Amino acid sequence: MELIGICSICGKAGKMHGCHLCGNTVCKSCYDVSKGMCKRCARNPGKMIK
Repeated sequence: MELIGICSICGKAGKMHGCHLCGNTVCKSCYDVSKGMCKRCARNPGKMIK
């Protein structure tokens, strides 16, 4: 899912993606496209971060 807003990890504004695990909106550099998750959740998918 692509949105417009501010990244909840780095604070960058622009096009965002929604993490399928925690629901945070994150920028392209903070999103793992192959996993559909933010980089925080991609590192530890067993623990939901919010």
